[in-house]
Amino acid sequence: MKLFVSEAVHDKEIVDTVFEASIGAIEAMRRDGPEHVVNGAFGTYFDEDGKLLTFDSVYRAFDKVDDIQKAKYAGSIMGSEEYRRAVKDWLFEAVGFSPSCDIIATPGGTGALSSTIKNSLMPGQKVIYPDIGWGPYVTIAKEHRVDIESYTLFSEAGTFNLDAFESTCEKVMKEQGKVLAFINDPCQNPTGYTMTESEWDKVVEIIEKLAQNGPVILLHDIAYIDYNVMGDAYKRMFERYTRLSENILVVIAFSVSKTLTAYGMRVGAQILLSSNQTQREKFMHACANTARGVWSTVNNGGMRVFADLALNPELKQTYLAEKADYVTLLNERAAIFVAEAEAVGLPLYPYNEGFFVTIRVDRQVIKNELHLKLKTLNIFFVNVYGGLRVAICSIPKKKLYGLAERVKVALDDILASREDTPSSS
Repeated sequence: MKLFVSEAVHDKEIVDTVFEASIGAIEAMRRDGPEHVVNGAFGTYFDEDGKLLTFDSVYRAFDKVDDIQKAKYAGSIMGSEEYRRAVKDWLFEAVGFSPSCDIIATPGGTGALSSTIKNSLMPGQKVIYPDIGWGPYVTIAKEHRVDIESYTLFSEAGTFNLDAFESTCEKVMKEQGKVLAFINDPCQNPTGYTMTESEWDKVVEIIEKLAQNGPVILLHDIAYIDYNVMGDAYKRMFERYTRLSENILVVIAFSVSKTLTAYGMRVGAQILLSSNQTQREKFMHACANTARGVWSTVNNGGMRVFADLALNPELKQTYLAEKADYVTLLNERAAIFVAEAEAVGLPLYPYNEGFFVTIRVDRQVIKNELHLKLKTLNIFFVNVYGGLRVAICSIPKKKLYGLAERVKVALDDILASREDTPSSS
């Protein structure tokens, strides 16, 4: 029998752990009431009243965007000129430098990730990403029939595993003569880890050495950049990218959707930096062609409101002041959960800041059993490699008190039951 789908995609099936956990949380809230459910599944920011966070500074500015401006197409496949200028100002000029770069508007940060894989690698080649990472990285790679080579994210000392990153990159370079590697920083999803200046210096050394053997594309996923405690000061690290050799291309994947907590607007950008202007422009043209062939143009109203916020000093300061309160709230939520986890002996991966904390459970069978047991207690987390992701961005402080202990009790019960059953694995 002939198939409706092509032979290349006949076995595709979407299994998204984030949406699966989120649906479970929604159903439990409808059944038992929101007050009886810990929703640590949603990767979006909820306020202390359990409502999706919407910044007044963003949506009042959006209200002022003309209806025709919202309705019409963007002026360019690459994104409107003012939007691209705003992205450059937000990431670079705000901290005092203006690099030569190309900017392509994308539907969220996901569009930037997808376009980069599509235009960097051939089917069957490998993209490099951390073993503990955002699950859809795998989905995006599979969509382009690209394979995955993962590096161990953390060393035994709890720092970014530079040795694993380097050895994995060297292995892939030998195999295919080119490297595309993902790093998600700051506020890494799912662990909340942020790399140090010295770790970034070493990454630059690694890719410079690697580039002697072939092209290197570093994909820097900055989805949560505007929720790091350093604020704009973090962005000074981008100056490193202006000093790289010609065989290196850096692609910054920027999510305006997350910056503005306007997830449904689907606005992002792909920023290309390389001293090899000829090759950079070829990559830019390929990405622009992908934009035309896949999503056409990005939400025009979303681009316009970001440009208004970024380029109008008064509007920008209003937004930054409002956002600062919620960065503080994230830190307060994290402090509660991390301190209580330490007190009861619940293991966590290294956390610095951001939307997520991840409980470390090394044995997959125990992790899966804990995930299911917590659901019966109306506690919903996301099952990730090596543990369970806790979205502190969606849990109010009152529900975080005592949560680590409840999880530890559930984990201890599972471990105790397995000790009583010697034949279990």
